[in-house]
Amino acid sequence: MNKTSLLALATFILSMGGAFAAGPHIYANSFAAHNITAIQHSVMTTAMQTFEGTAAAALGGRANIIKHNDPDARYLYGTTPMYGWPRLYGEYGDDGTVQQTGRNGGDTVSMDMTMETRDPRPVLNSAWINWQHIDDDVKFHDIDGLDTDTDLIMFGLAGGESQRGIGISEWGIFGGYIGGGQTNSFIDMSENGGYVGLYGGYNVHNFNLSVAANAGALYNSAETEYGIDEFANMWAGVAMNATFNIALDNTFTIQPGVYAGYTWIGSADYISMSGDAIANANYNMFEIAPEIRAIKHVGRGWFGYINFKYAFVMGTPGDVWVNGTLYDELTTRDYAEYGIGIEKSIDRFNVGLQINRRDGGRAGWNGSVNLKYIF
Repeated sequence: MNKTSLLALATFILSMGGAFAAGPHIYANSFAAHNITAIQHSVMTTAMQTFEGTAAAALGGRANIIKHNDPDARYLYGTTPMYGWPRLYGEYGDDGTVQQTGRNGGDTVSMDMTMETRDPRPVLNSAWINWQHIDDDVKFHDIDGLDTDTDLIMFGLAGGESQRGIGISEWGIFGGYIGGGQTNSFIDMSENGGYVGLYGGYNVHNFNLSVAANAGALYNSAETEYGIDEFANMWAGVAMNATFNIALDNTFTIQPGVYAGYTWIGSADYISMSGDAIANANYNMFEIAPEIRAIKHVGRGWFGYINFKYAFVMGTPGDVWVNGTLYDELTTRDYAEYGIGIEKSIDRFNVGLQINRRDGGRAGWNGSVNLKYIF
């Protein structure tokens, strides 16, 4: 065998070795990027729904003041606590006299007073904290799925309520921590990161439009049979959510809506412990999720709701090169999410609990607890 044949054989053996090494672990960055897309959905929808108000707020515009002599029943003012609170709308005694002034109704002001004089608004109107746990089986085309376990801790501040044209606007800031992991038979990934964001909302009667933008980073550690690969992702995203309240009666509202979001995810290039040079293109992901919620005052200050949404996931999921060879993109499918929630306001606090189920491209359970304080 001459030198040329030996060189050709050696090249073939090396190339085959590289091909054998280039197993499913080469998609570690893709796994993380797809998870960021799902995390973005949870973060943005939670932030916008929390800033928009409580589930009770969808009923509040039709609340009727109900007088109670029983001090233990004072939370039943109106059909919602939020719109029955004296500090917001004033309170009347049985003889019709004003017992406590508020922003509306009970205020005793002359018509020529300015808004600033008669309706002082705090710089901040609420603060909230939210915890979510997500346990999903993420399904990909032509590759084993991943059991994804994620915790999100979020916080936010809202303020700046002011009259803008025929509606009311407000702003908010939010941020949070991400911790979790993804695992299957060939990879075990841990993920930790965080994000910050801005929110703006506008409400006109029964219509509410919310927009949000955020940016974050995720540090990933992927353990495979070859060792541990470490890399990081950065991302930036924008989203909007539009809802409309359709009153069926004083205690029941149907709320159709639609969520739309875009996320840019910066991908990482690195040398894997298998010896492969892995290069990843950036991701550009779009998501549209129509949703419908049914909100009900179930009695004694408790509110419940059920919701259903279908998330269409689109975009460019990022090419993967291994040692200069282009591999197929890793794609997943759309998914449905449906669930129930309960909520109660106690004085200035609002507490909510929600449990959801996902099926389709992501299958599993998620739940959240939310605590909101209104100044």
